[in-house]
Amino acid sequence: MSTTSVATAANPQALVDRLPAAPGDWERYDESGGVVEYRLPNGESACTATKVAVRPGILSDAAVRLVRKRGCSDAGSDTFDSLDAAADAVSRELHHVLAAVDGDQPQ
Repeated sequence: MSTTSVATAANPQALVDRLPAAPGDWERYDESGGVVEYRLPNGESACTATKVAVRPGILSDAAVRLVRKRGCSDAGSDTFDSLDAAADAVSRELHHVLAAVDGDQPQ
């Protein structure tokens, strides 16, 4: 049985417009279908240091799905029922990672 639910998924363009700009060293990539990826580059590996992908939640009853990667490994996912909740979570996630990375840097 399919759990695809386009009726509750966020409007792709509204999602792209609502998500924050990439802070610090993060890079933002807007893909087709409302997918937005934030990547923190890693000069030592083929994988990005960290990636946060945000997309309309067409595979569930949620409006938005957020997926995290650390290096080449999955690091969890969350779903959100509103664009505002998703945008707030993305902003917190990006700043949290920057703070952790900056905390590892020698002063």
